[in-house]
Amino acid sequence: MSLWKQILNWRAAEPPFPVPWRAILEERYPAYLAMSAEDRTVFEVRLQHFVLKKNWEGAGGLEVTEEMKVLIAAAAARIARRLPLEVYDGLESIVIYPRTFEHEEGRGAYGLAHKWGTVVLSWNAVTHGIDLPHDGNDTSIHEFAHILDFEDGVANGTPLLDDGKDYHSWGLVMGKYFADLQNGDQMRKVMDTYGATNEAEFFAVATESFFERPNALKRVAPDLFEQLCGFYRLDPTKEEEDE
Repeated sequence: MSLWKQILNWRAAEPPFPVPWRAILEERYPAYLAMSAEDRTVFEVRLQHFVLKKNWEGAGGLEVTEEMKVLIAAAAARIARRLPLEVYDGLESIVIYPRTFEHEEGRGAYGLAHKWGTVVLSWNAVTHGIDLPHDGNDTSIHEFAHILDFEDGVANGTPLLDDGKDYHSWGLVMGKYFADLQNGDQMRKVMDTYGATNEAEFFAVATESFFERPNALKRVAPDLFEQLCGFYRLDPTKEEEDE
């Protein structure tokens, strides 16, 4: 069954997309308005399914609201709207703190993705990413990219690809630009240097740039951009203009 048919079946099985949710997206999520009508339909179904099927937990005294769920799920749906429906099946819970939370020996963190099926987010970081849609930094996108990377059970910057022959070119291109980010200045113009930490972080940071600064990434790293277009099955330069 094609992805589109699966989406339509999913849509028929669930309640209509809530009107208040659409109002939240129109007011707060610029990427939603930039989507084609077809992509918006797929996006809404994925978002609604994500909100309904995941466990949502507040931490640090935070009470989770519908708006929080919608805006966080929007990031998950945005990057995966053309991927197989099961890509988030391994993710069970979203934990939200009001602000930066402690992680590993008291260090502060904005977000974390765990292999055992939990994403932890700072709400302040989530809203910062939404309010600055073209700076190349979006904590929600970053952590959901890690979840896509985990789908094959290994956090190595290489998610499940369509065909076995795709892994060779993926490895060559990603390895090239990972080294460039570690050693040169050109890639640092379009990607946060945190992506130089390891291959998994490189993929997550590259995904942030791909969706937030697609034109700039395409200019600086055209073959990296092409690999990401192939994986995500879309070209974000057709949706919005970045700086």
